Amino acid sequence: MVDVNGTCDERFRALEEQFRANLEQGLDKGASLAVTLHGESVVDLWGGTTDWGQTQPWTEDTLVRVFSTSKVMVMVTVLLVVDRGLLDLDAPIAEYWPEFARHGKGAVTCRQVLLHKSGLPGFGRTVTFLEVADYDNAIHLLEDAELWYEPGTVSCYHPFTFGHLLAEPIRRITGVPFDEFFHREFAEPLGAEFHFRLTSPDDSTRVAQLWPAAKEPDLPSEMGTRAMSEVVATTEWIDTKQLAAFSPASSGITNGRAMARVGAMLAQGGELDGRRYIRRSSIEDACREHSYQEDQVLGTMRLGLGFGLDSPEFPAPTPSTFHWGGYGGSFLTMDLESGISCGFAQNQLSIGDEFGDDPRLRAFWSILGDISRSLA
Repeated sequence: MVDVNGTCDERFRALEEQFRANLEQGLDKGASLAVTLHGESVVDLWGGTTDWGQTQPWTEDTLVRVFSTSKVMVMVTVLLVVDRGLLDLDAPIAEYWPEFARHGKGAVTCRQVLLHKSGLPGFGRTVTFLEVADYDNAIHLLEDAELWYEPGTVSCYHPFTFGHLLAEPIRRITGVPFDEFFHREFAEPLGAEFHFRLTSPDDSTRVAQLWPAAKEPDLPSEMGTRAMSEVVATTEWIDTKQLAAFSPASSGITNGRAMARVGAMLAQGGELDGRRYIRRSSIEDACREHSYQEDQVLGTMRLGLGFGLDSPEFPAPTPSTFHWGGYGGSFLTMDLESGISCGFAQNQLSIGDEFGDDPRLRAFWSILGDISRSLA
């Protein structure tokens, strides 16, 4: 039997059983899973191994790259700055970042970015991940980039540009680098160990090695293929240079517990442990439908302000769940009605044929739905 460590409330025992089964069946090599209920931790599990030799155990403080689940941290930071009256989602990004207006981009808005409709799902040429993760270089690439389509029309998932297009206006407004601002406003007060980059050798030794995907997801369009393939990795994801690189949409390094902690704040309507982070009305607006159409990468997609929402095409644990996930299978879900948040982080990358077609996610989400209904 695979060793699974941590704690699990009896009401959530089915999640622990599924977590263990995934490890025993080889669907996961190592992983962490955490759940909060009304802001309190009810599940905090970890198990398996962190290395390709499968000799090093996954521990309580193991970290792993979660790719686009990082976008949730960008979204909450956007909501905070909007709440403070510093950012207007419908104002041109160029009002905050004048150089961005080049090549006809003067009318693009942050709302269009959140809905993956900005016209800039990519940089317009093949680049390495390290080029994108050189933040200033990526900003210059975006300033010089040309639109792929008329903003506000086509939905085409922004795998990398999403983060920079939202982080740079925030940096211009606050005068603080985006990752530092996020750490100050969320990670530190929440006690959530979410890093956008790692430079400490001690921290780097805690990062799990990644097992490659069995098969890359099938993409529904030529534009989607172009958007997803223009950024290439030239070294291993746990290489020192990769760990120190900063790409706000995709470079997050964390674990299930830290993500669930951020999710707990959202599932509690923006307030946790007596501290108000975001107005409840802002979160309610962010998790109502703002877009529902065919996406050039993800297929039919129902969106709030960046968050994925329940739909027949991509059923969530409950109709009121809002969520996002990352390449490989990590995810974070939140539910204002049940007060549940759930974070999952693992080192075995995607095992499905399409985005969202991952048996681990489907099994966990089905169980979360059953538990939510039993607690109602």
